[in-house]
Amino acid sequence: MFFFRLGRKQRRDELLQEQRRSTAQQLVPGSVHSERMERCKNCCKSFTTFIFSRVGLCLLVVAYAFGGGVVFQFLEANAEDEKANKVQQHLDITVDRLLQHSMNSSYLHPDTWMHAAKIILEDYQKDIVKQTKRGYQGERSVDDTKQWNFPGAILYAITVITTIGYGHITCQTNYGKIMTMIYAIFGIPLMLLCLANIGSTMADAFRFIYCNICCSYCNMVKKRRNLRALQSVELSRNASSSIPQSSMGTTMNSTSVQPPVANLEQPAPTNVVEFVDNLSVDYRKVTIPISVTLSLLSSYLILGAVLFSEWENWNFLDGAYFCFVTLATIGLGDLVPGKSITSTQVEGKLIICALYVLLGLSLMAMCFNLMQEEVRAKFRRLGNKLGIIDDPNFW
Repeated sequence: MFFFRLGRKQRRDELLQEQRRSTAQQLVPGSVHSERMERCKNCCKSFTTFIFSRVGLCLLVVAYAFGGGVVFQFLEANAEDEKANKVQQHLDITVDRLLQHSMNSSYLHPDTWMHAAKIILEDYQKDIVKQTKRGYQGERSVDDTKQWNFPGAILYAITVITTIGYGHITCQTNYGKIMTMIYAIFGIPLMLLCLANIGSTMADAFRFIYCNICCSYCNMVKKRRNLRALQSVELSRNASSSIPQSSMGTTMNSTSVQPPVANLEQPAPTNVVEFVDNLSVDYRKVTIPISVTLSLLSSYLILGAVLFSEWENWNFLDGAYFCFVTLATIGLGDLVPGKSITSTQVEGKLIICALYVLLGLSLMAMCFNLMQEEVRAKFRRLGNKLGIIDDPNFW
């Protein structure tokens, strides 16, 4: 009997397995396809959510700038080499002309030699001026520090999407100009969106630091003041509630009269302390004074002015002028780090300049956000005092 039941169980398990196999064979194509589609949708949703987050936007801007640097270097490096070779060839031709003229001229007539040499050098000078207007900065074909190296291309890409546009380096090829327009069309909105998100995040962080560190003493004083006020109110309520009990119990002995007096001397109940502790200031509702934000911006500008003036042998005014023009996205381009003849470590300076620009614009967005909130709060308080705005949370 036992073996009979065991055989029936095995037979039933085999039938169930065969049924599952047949069902799986019938549904395999559709189920696998639907499962793959569902996974693809989930991956797309997760990727989109990550891209439009703050970290995703920062990484996307960095990748966009690096990609633009690679593309612009690829498009413009050959044109720069051709231009440098052309200038070098013209220099060699000018030297040969001077040599030939010197060999064919007589030393007894120096005026004639100087007149011909002046004509040759003026021709070379005109060609140099023409090439300089087209973007030539004195690079040689054998020199490694050229304009369109990788750090220079990244700085150009950043100045395009941040609308600074120094103008010290520009695209000369048709493909480079077309790529600049396409790159700016997609890069400028992306950069503005990233700056808005970074500005709000940095504003929250700075507000939290200002509220919990800079204003911690003021908050502690306010808490103690509120605690004392609530204690006095609670004690006055206890005293007023104990007066009827004492008047009704005049015939009672002295031991029955003592508890109200003891209640007057007791400290405030714990619910008062808990209520005061719950009055902690929400840093999201704290507004930063405009003087603090202006001091922060001034400190960043002074730091950049000292740094670049030491690097480039500028005076402090030129360094401050460069930092202000950069952070205001004016970008006149008359002063650019690493572009003077005596500059050294050009690539490192260009990278530091790009980082200074990105961090400075983020700081500007944060300060504008904080100043906007402060101005709105001041107008809201003014409207409440004048009776124009009844609801304090109108804005």
